[in-house]
Amino acid sequence: MNHHMRLGPIAIFLVVVAIILTTLATLTLATTNADKVMAERFAAVTSARYELEAEGQQFLRDFDEQAASGTVTSEDRHATLEKSGYTLEIQISAPDANGNYEIEKWDLKKNWKADDPFQHIWKGAE
Repeated sequence: MNHHMRLGPIAIFLVVVAIILTTLATLTLATTNADKVMAERFAAVTSARYELEAEGQQFLRDFDEQAASGTVTSEDRHATLEKSGYTLEIQISAPDANGNYEIEKWDLKKNWKADDPFQHIWKGAE
């Protein structure tokens, strides 16, 4: 007896399953890598911002000591701190007779310059 086994439909099904699994594995790897890159960027930004905040708090501690000793000048009431493309601007009011003051400005900004989307367009005869 000679039996013939037909593998055509099973082979096609297995090839399709293998292609689908390969595609899903590739998409999973790409998504994982993109998530890792975004997490590292977020960590760097958060670290830079926290370091600026810590430097700002140190500036306030130093200002407190100057205000307590009565040696505050107008130049001592303003600070601009920079780190990793971020700028923290601090402005403090003049201390009153009791040494009390107010923080007038605590502004953390990202230094960002947008690319001109029209830089490659011909602007006419110059």
